Amino acid sequence: MTNSEILKRLFKENIKPQLSKLSTSFIFMVIIALATGATAWLLDPAIEKIFLERDAQMVVLIPLGVIGILFIKGLATFFQVSILTEVGQKIIADIQIKMFTKITYADLGWLQINHSGKIIANFLYDVNLLQSAVSDNLANTFRNLLTLICLLGVMFYQDITLSLIALIAIPLVALLSKRLGKRTKKASTGTQIETGVLASLLTENLDGTRIVKAYQQEEAEIKKVSQSIYRRMQLLIKTTKTKAAAAPFSEFLAGFGIAGAMYYAGIRGIQGELPLNEFISFLGAMMLAFQPLRSLAQANTIMQEGFAAGKRVFDLLDQPLEVIEKNNAKELIVKNGEIIFKDVSLSYDKKNTVLRNINFKLEPNSITALVGPSGSGKTSTLNLIPRFYDPLNGEILIDGISTKDVTLYSLRSSVALVSQEPILFDLSIRDNISYGKKDAGEEEIIAAAKLASADEFILNFPNGYETMIGEKGYSLSGGQKQRISIARAFLKNAPILLLDEATSSLDSESEYEVQKAISTLMKDRTTLVIAHRLSTIENANKIIVLDNGIIEETGTHKELIQNSGLYKRLYERQF
Repeated sequence: MTNSEILKRLFKENIKPQLSKLSTSFIFMVIIALATGATAWLLDPAIEKIFLERDAQMVVLIPLGVIGILFIKGLATFFQVSILTEVGQKIIADIQIKMFTKITYADLGWLQINHSGKIIANFLYDVNLLQSAVSDNLANTFRNLLTLICLLGVMFYQDITLSLIALIAIPLVALLSKRLGKRTKKASTGTQIETGVLASLLTENLDGTRIVKAYQQEEAEIKKVSQSIYRRMQLLIKTTKTKAAAAPFSEFLAGFGIAGAMYYAGIRGIQGELPLNEFISFLGAMMLAFQPLRSLAQANTIMQEGFAAGKRVFDLLDQPLEVIEKNNAKELIVKNGEIIFKDVSLSYDKKNTVLRNINFKLEPNSITALVGPSGSGKTSTLNLIPRFYDPLNGEILIDGISTKDVTLYSLRSSVALVSQEPILFDLSIRDNISYGKKDAGEEEIIAAAKLASADEFILNFPNGYETMIGEKGYSLSGGQKQRISIARAFLKNAPILLLDEATSSLDSESEYEVQKAISTLMKDRTTLVIAHRLSTIENANKIIVLDNGIIEETGTHKELIQNSGLYKRLYERQF
């Protein structure tokens, strides 16, 4: 994506809706520029009327004029900055909302190829760089350009030849700015990449604190993070130095124009060809023009940093999703709950096949168990039902309707999921239970908790259902967290239930409580269970045995034991 394409897209999606405010800001920019030019021009009548003609009235009027002009300039600056701040923050908010929407609706395959650290860096670091380049820098560029034009107008009004001499340095400053901009863009890209690495390391360490401590790897992790911090620091220093170089070098180059103009003005002054008042006004305008010229020289380096950030942000937003809802998708209404896998194959990278030509049927209101060695494709099979992924070939039918032909919302509304590692949020117990049904009443929430055997331990907390559980539910035991997630599934009351090794990580006592709750939950639902402990699925209506992405066996527990196949070997290994 080129710089011009980034600007066009920003204008269309983010700047165009703010045009009315930007137009108002532009008016204030014009006022600021005119006020700056007027301040320089006032030096002409000040010298002429006060010092040469000794006009007593002008001794009062001209200072009052300066005060008035500067007051107007101050007000205009305040309103211009206020408007641009509002516009800039709106741009940040809009882009961040788009990014979070993309992340939230993205399929699991998309999320797996985009590391969370990189996404966080895009979300926080790049969006701010982009906003700074577009709203702050671009607006300041316009303001400085308008101010420079007004001051050049004063200079040319006083003396054309002197003005042309003073402008000799502008092409040199532009060339310098272009070269420094390229270096800034390169350094900024490196900084963002390293920011993503650092964010990833921090995320991993916060999630894996127990493992780091258990294996005494504190020093190794500190060293690894420190190296990333120092790499990022060096890149930031390089970026800052490159941007900082624009000001002194542009000043040095501009000095040639100023020196040339002063030399030529001095010769004409000695010869009596240049009035003092005109020269002072010209000199004032020229010196005032020096600041916007220096800012314009720095603007390109900041814009290049923003363009680099913009490319990364839009690349993330434009990455195609694998799971896409059809335009004519219809609402899924589950009447029976029959689920059919028809010649289903799955590949995460379009190279290695995880599932190959899977065919089976889940009967309505039945319990079907998936078993098999680690990596056999059990979780992959379960994830296809709510369309966390789409199959490479084949289709999944619910009551005879392909999951690809229905809306994602209605499909996932029909499915409740209880996973091996329950995901809870830093909210109250009440809010975690009602997460899938925000409008649930008090009685519904309590009823769901009782069915999940959770009401008793919840009421033992001082704040009961209002107890805040902390990040990831750290204040709860594994069994308590799992029973809250089961209560959430009860409250959702979906006709299809997916259980992904829901008891495998629990101790015997917790497993008993959770298994009792699950047994109640499975009644009158089409249930697919991934079982780690085979004793928990002996009463399943059907057991499907997977190995290396294919179905090895299908039958009841009794039938599979008699077959003396893979299931029997797995069962005997556990007992």
